[in-house]
Amino acid sequence: MVTRKVSNMNLKLQLKQLKSRNIGTLVEADLKYLIQNMLDNIGSVDPVLRDNLIYPTFIRIFNENLLTFEQYWSILEIRLDENHLFYKIDELNTDSVFTRSFSSLVITGILIKDSELNFLTLQNLECVMNRAIIYMNVELDTRGYVEKKGWAHSIAHGADLLASLASHPKIIEELQFSKILQTVQQCLFKDATYIDDEDERLIFVIEALLEKGQSEKELEQWVLQIFNSLDLIFEKEGYSNKFFQTKFNVANFIKTFYFRIGFNYGECRIRELMAEKLKDLHHRLYA
Repeated sequence: MVTRKVSNMNLKLQLKQLKSRNIGTLVEADLKYLIQNMLDNIGSVDPVLRDNLIYPTFIRIFNENLLTFEQYWSILEIRLDENHLFYKIDELNTDSVFTRSFSSLVITGILIKDSELNFLTLQNLECVMNRAIIYMNVELDTRGYVEKKGWAHSIAHGADLLASLASHPKIIEELQFSKILQTVQQCLFKDATYIDDEDERLIFVIEALLEKGQSEKELEQWVLQIFNSLDLIFEKEGYSNKFFQTKFNVANFIKTFYFRIGFNYGECRIRELMAEKLKDLHHRLYA
């Protein structure tokens, strides 16, 4: 029997025990309370509880089809609210980021499940997309690994959320593609220096769009927009810390994009364009 309103230590013990059990044997009431306790503690600063136990247990529950469609939507609706995905959204370098970041991962898990089971309406999905895009645009805390507290990784987890939207069967309109691309671009220009594979995770979003039919021509225009925006910072700021911080993010992203698209598509015009723009940037700064 799952204990009601458990402490962090008891929840950790229960989840460790569940790792070696068939979670499907839990009676409905126990599963309900377990889920509620995990939701209440998803922003825990204990990395073992948050990263290694709560999140994997959610994915297990989703994969084993233990929830009704109504339960999926209930969890999703709560995760999208001001106390979860937008919890203390104006804070920087505080523990609130863990609630926001790991809420986005749970949302991602539900979207992946919906791609298989189709329980969300188009209106539901548009709501998720709008909230996800707003979240990624306004998130200030871009830390990756936090000493003693584990991964915050809001941009990487948010990228996973965008990728799950981009790959969802119901996301098919060019306007939706454009909004997702602009959100990725916005991430590159945040007041941050990405050092924890954020570029790799953001590229998954672009790959998902390409698989859905994103036109290469529009992607080329998007790449040009990124470099134009970087040029504007240089013209305004010169050789400033802000410029080099943004240049670092953009260059790493474009380099990663160059190789990843090469793995999947070989030589193509957009790779040539990215190489040209990186070469131009290098010559402008160092020639």
